[in-house]
Amino acid sequence: MNLIEPHRFTPFEAGATASVTLPGLHRSNRVDVLRIAPGLVLAHSHFSAAIRHDDDIRRPDDQVILAFNLSGRMLLIDHNGSSHKISDGQVWIIRSDGRRLQRIVEKGDGCSNLVVALTMSRLDPALAALLEQTLPDPVPLRRLRLPVPGRAELDALLDGRSDAAALLRKEGLCLALVGHAFEELATHPMSGVSADDRSLLVARITALLSERLSDTITMAELERVAAMSHVTLNLIFRAETGMTVFERLRMLRLEAAERMIRHTNRSFTEIAAKCGFSDASHLSNAFRKRFGVTASEWRRREG
Repeated sequence: MNLIEPHRFTPFEAGATASVTLPGLHRSNRVDVLRIAPGLVLAHSHFSAAIRHDDDIRRPDDQVILAFNLSGRMLLIDHNGSSHKISDGQVWIIRSDGRRLQRIVEKGDGCSNLVVALTMSRLDPALAALLEQTLPDPVPLRRLRLPVPGRAELDALLDGRSDAAALLRKEGLCLALVGHAFEELATHPMSGVSADDRSLLVARITALLSERLSDTITMAELERVAAMSHVTLNLIFRAETGMTVFERLRMLRLEAAERMIRHTNRSFTEIAAKCGFSDASHLSNAFRKRFGVTASEWRRREG
């Protein structure tokens, strides 16, 4: 298995090109690379169907990659061991984070891809934050709904020209593709997380909240546990439960307090402390908002 680091054979100067043959393979297996501008690279890869390709790919940790499948198919295996099949004209966005991806192209399949690699520093901070929210660490790859560029667009990108005017034109085309990708991320922030994964995540976070009703829990802690931003976590929670994480926590605390009020003779001060309320008054006010009566009235009514 070869370790391939694309940045090592990417030309440094804008307008410079390179045609890189993969180690030990015929020239029909190659990557054609064009440095369009600082922080923006276009690559066209060709993998023959005559043999099986199995390589490790490692990119710099400050890149976001758009991969457009033009023909054939390949398998990418991320650092978590999850497999992602790229085929049938699909479009994928990838956060490199400096980690290895295993790329497999089976014999008989072959594969051709168009890749746009953009340095994160070129992104507006809001777009960088969106990328972190929608491609959290456990899920560094995500399939997009975008179409592969049309024939005319591909011809314009792959026409072999590298003069200043052509580079400006190609930069605009590539940035338009990147812009469409980010618009999709903003419109569909959760589509990269499956329904099963969402349900498991909500169950795991809910169990943690239930075990620590009396503790002070911060969103920063929950972000670390869930390995995603609070924005994405709240979007998932709202979709699954109809409430945010902390709305769910308040509900769990009230449910626990209601059970203790109904089934025990503990004081309201003790119940408040056990269930995460600052004092008995806080508990009573929360009870009134939720049930329409104070905690004392609820105990008398249920008793």
